[in-house]
Amino acid sequence: VAAIDGIAVCVDGFHGVREVTKEQLTEIYTGQITNWADLGGEDLPIVVIGREAGSGTREAFETLLGMEEQCTYANELDSTGAVMARIASTPGAIGYVSFDIVETGGKGVTGHNVMALRLDGVEAEAENVRNGSYPLCRPFLMVTKGEVSAQEELVQAWFRYVSSEEGREIMAKAGLVTVEEWD
Repeated sequence: VAAIDGIAVCVDGFHGVREVTKEQLTEIYTGQITNWADLGGEDLPIVVIGREAGSGTREAFETLLGMEEQCTYANELDSTGAVMARIASTPGAIGYVSFDIVETGGKGVTGHNVMALRLDGVEAEAENVRNGSYPLCRPFLMVTKGEVSAQEELVQAWFRYVSSEEGREIMAKAGLVTVEEWD
């Protein structure tokens, strides 16, 4: 595991819901919960936003929640930026994005009127991904056939660089949650 990508569930900031459970999130995305009032928020339809088929973030989101090919999307968009823009401009919208666009600490998302929901009571923060308490995350792996030490020098050098302090800094700047030691 070279790094971990957290997947934040974001909403427009006005309907009053700040937290959902994984079960409620699954029910939203499969069309069983369709109004924020069902979750203690305003009487406002939930507009389900997602990434396009083939997106790695979509695949990870649906797989982690056990709902592959079951989601009922109002909009399927081809980039994180498009998802964020749609959430920001659509009352009642909910969508998922990689952590690279979300500020930590529950302070919202840079440049948008969008908030990351707590999931099962856990904030969408890098430390919660790192310590395993945030449930929506996926590992970014570096793989070789056999041990790294058995690879040619260039491959070994690449692994050393990516796992170095400089490599981890680059991954952190890209929004990934870094790991101190590789598995």
